[in-house]
Amino acid sequence: MSKEKGIFFFSKQNLVKEDKKAYNREETKNKGKIMGKIKEICWKNRKTKILTITGIVSILLVIVGLAIVILLNYQNNLKTTQAEILSQEEAQEEVSGEEITMEELEEQANEQAVEGQQAEEPEEPENMNTQTKHSNGKPYYIKVNYGAQVVTIYGLDSAGNYTVPVKAMVCSTGEYTPTAGVYKIPARWEWLGLQGNVYGHYATQIKGNILFHSVPYLEKYNPASLEYWEYDKLGTYASAGCVRLTVADAKWIYDNCANGTYVEFYSSSNPGTLGKPTAKKISNMPEELRNWDPTDSNPNNPWHTYKEEQDQPESQVNEVNKKQETETKNEIEQITNTEQTNTEITNTVQTNMVARNEQVNEKVSNVQENNVMVNKQQEENKQNNQWKKANKQVNVSI
Repeated sequence: MSKEKGIFFFSKQNLVKEDKKAYNREETKNKGKIMGKIKEICWKNRKTKILTITGIVSILLVIVGLAIVILLNYQNNLKTTQAEILSQEEAQEEVSGEEITMEELEEQANEQAVEGQQAEEPEEPENMNTQTKHSNGKPYYIKVNYGAQVVTIYGLDSAGNYTVPVKAMVCSTGEYTPTAGVYKIPARWEWLGLQGNVYGHYATQIKGNILFHSVPYLEKYNPASLEYWEYDKLGTYASAGCVRLTVADAKWIYDNCANGTYVEFYSSSNPGTLGKPTAKKISNMPEELRNWDPTDSNPNNPWHTYKEEQDQPESQVNEVNKKQETETKNEIEQITNTEQTNTEITNTVQTNMVARNEQVNEKVSNVQENNVMVNKQQEENKQNNQWKKANKQVNVSI
């Protein structure tokens, strides 16, 4: 029995070992499968990661490329701006060679100018004869006569001197307007902020804070916000220092007088060959008109319509007058005809009334005559009856 038990025990141990080996083999196979799946999943994830990384790198490259392009453009713009500043710096130097301050350059860069600060007076430029005024390559020479409050533009003659008067403009100067000297125009702005929270239209810089510009506006870019009470002062001493003009005149200088054009200041009671123009007074006009500069060429300016109504050609005025005269004559004729018709009707009625009255009177007279005749007949009949009665009584008595 002991042998049998030992054999059984040994075989049982062998069976257990075999089961363990089989189990280990199965487990190894399962682990292999699992590892294969894990490797497969990892490979797929690796591909996804590679694609993701590739996409991110591409996006970064594009961003870097854009940044490089923007940087290059910025550098080009910076160079251009520096070149413009240098050109403005050169143009802003007075003919006398006076130095430009950083404050003035900052004002130009910010497009801000303050009306009312005193400008330095330059000396006459070298080789500049104020009588002959030789050409500096610009078509016009500007003279500001602050004594007469008039600006005169001169053009070139055949000898190349600025002696031909081209245009005169009424203006308003002020306390800090230069009293002498010649300057060069350095810059210009279509709209520019001024002292007092107001704005100038078509501003052309003369020197520092002294400019040509329109009468001030209350709102930037709004040509319907004019300080009309200041507009009525054109032709008088009214500004703080700038040279105020009508919009049309300020625009003319803005459009036609290039940077580098000479501007000379002087004082005289004589306004010059072209005289002194006048500006329209607008304070008493309706609000929709007085808020606009009458000379502004803006198509929305209501003064254009008003002028068409007020300033008609003579032929149109004559035609209108003729039409009015014709209409008046027609009305008079109609009234006359009506009066004549009324008179005729009245006469006819009166005639008819008279005729009827006459007829009535005739009938009444006829009736009266008939009544008289009847009365007579009745009396005669009475008398005859009385005679008859009397005769009968006589006969009876006989």
